Amino acid sequence: MALTGHPVSEGYGMTEIGLAALNPPSVVDKLGSVGLPSPGFVFDIRGDQGGRELANGEEGRLWVRTPSRTAGYWNDPAATAEVVRDGWLDTGDVMKADADGYLWFCGRKKQIIVHDGSNICPQEVEEALLEHPAVESAGIIGMHDLLHGENVRAYVEIKPGVARPIAKELIEFARARVGYKTPEEIVFLDVMPLNATGKIDRVALKKLAAGDHAHAL
Repeated sequence: MALTGHPVSEGYGMTEIGLAALNPPSVVDKLGSVGLPSPGFVFDIRGDQGGRELANGEEGRLWVRTPSRTAGYWNDPAATAEVVRDGWLDTGDVMKADADGYLWFCGRKKQIIVHDGSNICPQEVEEALLEHPAVESAGIIGMHDLLHGENVRAYVEIKPGVARPIAKELIEFARARVGYKTPEEIVFLDVMPLNATGKIDRVALKKLAAGDHAHAL
């Protein structure tokens, strides 16, 4: 925004439903949120147990009802039945709403890391690491652990021309911001893998981690 002199608004959408939420230009634009539901969209944030609707501030799975919802997946009724129930679509995304109804993206349900029974959103840990002046990019994944369920591993790309900090420094830096969600280990990469939309490719990081595990064995 400082570079362009123009506002940058975040939104939220899926192929299955279209553009479902946006920070509207006519009212408050809350940086970091995906805004308010678009006209014609009804959002419901539900818990995993019993599907109850959650209060503002509680993180839960986002269900969406809209006339623009897909009729289903091509030649795959089983996949359709998994996500569409009673006219509602299970997005598979974890969201929370604030007191003004603005939505905050917390991560994909499948990407949530469960450590000692606590849910850890990869994006939150990544954002903490990105505050470090030496970090260009950060990707967080969960690593299976018999004692804790999953441990947090961070993949980090350092900015060009900047001295690489030691892993302990980054871990302590993150701990001051996200507490128990801090990575147990840091892996430095020359180039962070990105997907076709320019986002961190966690599937590639998982494959990389699997390769590291096989090599260690």
